[in-house]
Amino acid sequence: MAESSEKPTTNQSPIPKLDTTIKSSFHATNDVRRKWWKESIAYQIYPRSFQDTNGDGIGDIRGIIQRLDHIKELGADLIWICPIYKSPNDDNGYDISDYQQIMDVFGTMEEVEELIKAVHDRKMRIIFDLVLNHTSDEHPWFIESRSSRTNPKRDWYIWRDGKPGGLRPNNWESIFNGSAWEYDKETDQYYLHLFSRKMPDVNWECAELREQLYKVTNWWLDRGIDGFRIDAISHIKKKPGLPDLPNPKQLEFVSSFDYHMNVEGIEDYLSEFKRETYSKYDVVTVGEANGVGVDQAVDWVSEERGKFNMIFQFEATNLWEKTLGTLDVLALKRIMTRWEKGLEKFGWNALFIENHDKPRIVSTWGNDKEYWRDCATTFATVYMLMMGTPFIYQGQEIGMTNVRFPSINDYPDVAAKNFYNLELAKGIDHNEIMQIIYITGRDNARTPMQWDDSLNSGFSTSQQTWIGVNPNYVRINVAQQEKDEHSILNFYKRLIRVRKENDVFVYGIYDLILSSHKQIYGYTRTDSLNSGFSTSQQTWIGVNPNYVRINVAQQEKDEHSILNFYKRLIRVRKENDVFVYGIYDLILSSHKQIYGYTRTSDTKRAYVLTNLTDRAAQFTLYQGLSTSQLVLSNLIEPVPEHKDEKSFKFHPYEIRVYIIDYKKKEHHHRRHPHEKKKHATDELDDVEAALSPETTKTADSNVSLTKRQKAALDKLEQMSNNALQEPLQDARSILEAVAAATTKVLSETQPLEKPKSTTTKSISDTTDSDKVISADSAEIDLEHEPIQKKRERQRSLVLHLENITPTPPVASSSEQTTFDQPRRSFSTQASSKPSLKGHHADSSSDEDDSQDKRTTSTSELEDETSDTGGKDIDYAVLYDDSIEDFSFTYAREQAKKRLLRSSDPRLTQTPSIFKLPPLPSGSVSVLNLFELSRCYDAATENGQLAPEPNRPVTSPTNQQAN
Repeated sequence: MAESSEKPTTNQSPIPKLDTTIKSSFHATNDVRRKWWKESIAYQIYPRSFQDTNGDGIGDIRGIIQRLDHIKELGADLIWICPIYKSPNDDNGYDISDYQQIMDVFGTMEEVEELIKAVHDRKMRIIFDLVLNHTSDEHPWFIESRSSRTNPKRDWYIWRDGKPGGLRPNNWESIFNGSAWEYDKETDQYYLHLFSRKMPDVNWECAELREQLYKVTNWWLDRGIDGFRIDAISHIKKKPGLPDLPNPKQLEFVSSFDYHMNVEGIEDYLSEFKRETYSKYDVVTVGEANGVGVDQAVDWVSEERGKFNMIFQFEATNLWEKTLGTLDVLALKRIMTRWEKGLEKFGWNALFIENHDKPRIVSTWGNDKEYWRDCATTFATVYMLMMGTPFIYQGQEIGMTNVRFPSINDYPDVAAKNFYNLELAKGIDHNEIMQIIYITGRDNARTPMQWDDSLNSGFSTSQQTWIGVNPNYVRINVAQQEKDEHSILNFYKRLIRVRKENDVFVYGIYDLILSSHKQIYGYTRTDSLNSGFSTSQQTWIGVNPNYVRINVAQQEKDEHSILNFYKRLIRVRKENDVFVYGIYDLILSSHKQIYGYTRTSDTKRAYVLTNLTDRAAQFTLYQGLSTSQLVLSNLIEPVPEHKDEKSFKFHPYEIRVYIIDYKKKEHHHRRHPHEKKKHATDELDDVEAALSPETTKTADSNVSLTKRQKAALDKLEQMSNNALQEPLQDARSILEAVAAATTKVLSETQPLEKPKSTTTKSISDTTDSDKVISADSAEIDLEHEPIQKKRERQRSLVLHLENITPTPPVASSSEQTTFDQPRRSFSTQASSKPSLKGHHADSSSDEDDSQDKRTTSTSELEDETSDTGGKDIDYAVLYDDSIEDFSFTYAREQAKKRLLRSSDPRLTQTPSIFKLPPLPSGSVSVLNLFELSRCYDAATENGQLAPEPNRPVTSPTNQQAN
């Protein structure tokens, strides 16, 4: 509905979502969240006057669809449409008789749905007017309510008995003049109507009525609109008891705003309304909140507890009535600055200078003759660059003016007619009354939109339009101004572009300047000074200008920001020891886009997969991964569900981190007693099985061991049994026995040169029994490899890189030591750059070429899946000399020193025993070869280990641990 001094608007949006925060350095508590509706430009359409397409002289829905491109080209992206619901049209649609039907003159529900789609297709949004303070007296609810005093819907409206003597219930005046009460002869009671007598107020005290209003609201939201402008919402609560107003002047009716405008207790209704309706949707709401001051506005539009996103305030527009054509600049500055600063820390303004209830701005505050263009563009600039969402009313963008029709009959507005009749009854002259209507009448804003200089300004082909067309359409129209670079229309387009391209005009702090000047309205808009780094006007070095969009305050409130991703990333690392202590393994080493690696601990394996390019990438893993194992991703949208997936397609710069928890798997997959025991968590069981006579046999039959490994197991078993049967006096004795046994095993099991002539059978036997598993062989079971074995293999991979040649002379093939054998794939080869794929160290170059041919590469997608021979871990990339690599420089130097040290005669001796803390009584220590080698290294380096003469031995560091 429409009221001379109130206008609310509701807004919503389903297209882009932006919810971040900018902090003002001027106000520590100023958190302004980014929202799409704050950055929008709204355009209000009065449907009856916008565009007629069926020739009946009344605008319609199809006319709105026809003119959507004009709005889009203007730069607006949010459309507010005044009521189009079914209505007897007493107040141009604000008297609704059915919330879920469309007024016949406007079109059909199918056309409404077409309109919503057309708006969204243009990346714009649309909101409807919603009238909840009253209905039409032809609404089925009211028809039932007035049928009898006992009707169930009687309480849905406000009914009262008259006072004795046939007087009305109280002395309240209607906003549309006259009494606010209408007598119903059939039930002998009065009903309340704050506006037209054909628009009875609904009773918000009735819970059943409120529930129906909520259902209607949700019904429209479900149809896809983007929000509401909510009409006359500040009037829904009346002063309890509906008492008479003070009447010192003894008037017949007293202005009643104080008793029904923003009355105490309205917050409860508004909170419930929000909770039951639009809080459940991504929408925007604008309330027509006449009577709400800036001190109360916080409760209405607060970012945290507000009932609406914005409200229309009428303090500034009320200046129109008070000034009657002359603008009080100082008063305007005081009002607008109070609202700008008042909501700066807490909420948001809805900015407007025109709407369907107010006369044209150029004809009231401005000069629509001599300075028509100048004042139209000036007023536009003043309000559109303030903090808030600007609303443009149709025709404002071309500077449409007030109109002067000769007869009151040319004015359809019910408020104007009521005013005219009342004033005429008082004896006021017709011409005097009309002069007031010319300046203040609402129909000044409702004349048809002026599209061109054809019949009826291009609005309609009808000979008679529902309201007269302003005769100046021949010179003020859209078609003419589109061609004029300096027109008001093109100025609006530039102004909107400036606002949209500069965040300072959306989120910058407003400050008034020249506050006492009676003609100049000046203000500044300022971004947070120096990004919050300093309050100084000059910092030691310039601040990056992009701080307005890249800053901590903004990212703290954005769930998907880089800052919050870092927080999640750090939390994942801290909550999973595998990322701290787990073994690193490179995977997909030859992929040109994906950097992937694993981190492995005793119970977990983590997969870290990253696309480091700006192109999509595909790859395949040996290990299947599932969504349930995904712990981190940088995608905003959820990663699609997957289970045991091996083939992946990554977006540019996408990352994913998976964790496989083998502890959880244990509960579901119990191993058979005769299964191979290779999982890291069962390492202790492996050692005990190797040392027990009962299991040694089984292990020998099930596990392929070299002669050296078998010999080592036998010796360690014998040593352990001796330790158990013959208690040693102290820990020194235990360590002496372990060291001696180990040294003996290593020296006695050095491989001898194989005979050059052997039978086929002997060769086969030798191969089977003396098989050595290379450190990079595909036969290594990475899934269940014990952690100690993994550590030694990793150590070998890093330290024994290619092209590291020992300074001492290299032994002949007949004198080859155990040191050389475990690193077959890393020893010096004929080619300085071998072709390796996966763990197939001896694969031919032809095979590698065939692998390369399977790699597909396009500008949009690359699928590089390495053949890893059944394993994901792949170190082939370490051999590529074309890759500039500094990361292994230090490791290579250390490896060279290590080779030199191993050739030192002093170190090729049997070590003596060094001291360790005493063991508890009755306990036995069993050291595997890897741990013993670590002790050996440490003791040699710090001088604790004294060599025994004439006892050559190969450092156990280079021996493969079992």
